[in-house]
Amino acid sequence: MTSRSNEQALARKQRLREQQRRQLKVLDQVARHENKLAAIDDDKERKIAAIEKDAAQETAVVEREMAKTIVEAVDAFGSQPSAAEQLGLTLGDIRRYLSQDKDGQAETTADVQTPDAPVRAQEPAAEVPVTGAAGDALPGGAGAAKGAGDEEGVGSAEPTAGVPAV
Repeated sequence: MTSRSNEQALARKQRLREQQRRQLKVLDQVARHENKLAAIDDDKERKIAAIEKDAAQETAVVEREMAKTIVEAVDAFGSQPSAAEQLGLTLGDIRRYLSQDKDGQAETTADVQTPDAPVRAQEPAAEVPVTGAAGDALPGGAGAAKGAGDEEGVGSAEPTAGVPAV
């Protein structure tokens, strides 16, 4: 009977070893997958940081362009309130963009020392009522959009600073 019990003991030991090998193999695979996941997460975080940085730079560029466009709108509509009304923005938004444009111009002026750089008016002209040929007020006040039949210069109490006459 000893040979039979020895065979059973050897078979049992062999099964236990095989089970341990399978367990170690699974543990190794899990460790490799965890390492891969950690590497993927690190890569993902790096890419997200790069995308956020690019988005912040793009946002800054678009904000500067918007500020320049708002300055043009204030010039075109004649005042901050009328520009805000026509653009569907608050007066605070208009002033914020004007401030950004002013800051952006200061940075540009500091970066590039150009003595011939044109100076842009910081404050728009006060709103002046515009009258038609019959003397009655036109809608929209100063800076009202010119129609197809309007004469050049009608509807503007004074030339806009920094904008060449057409």
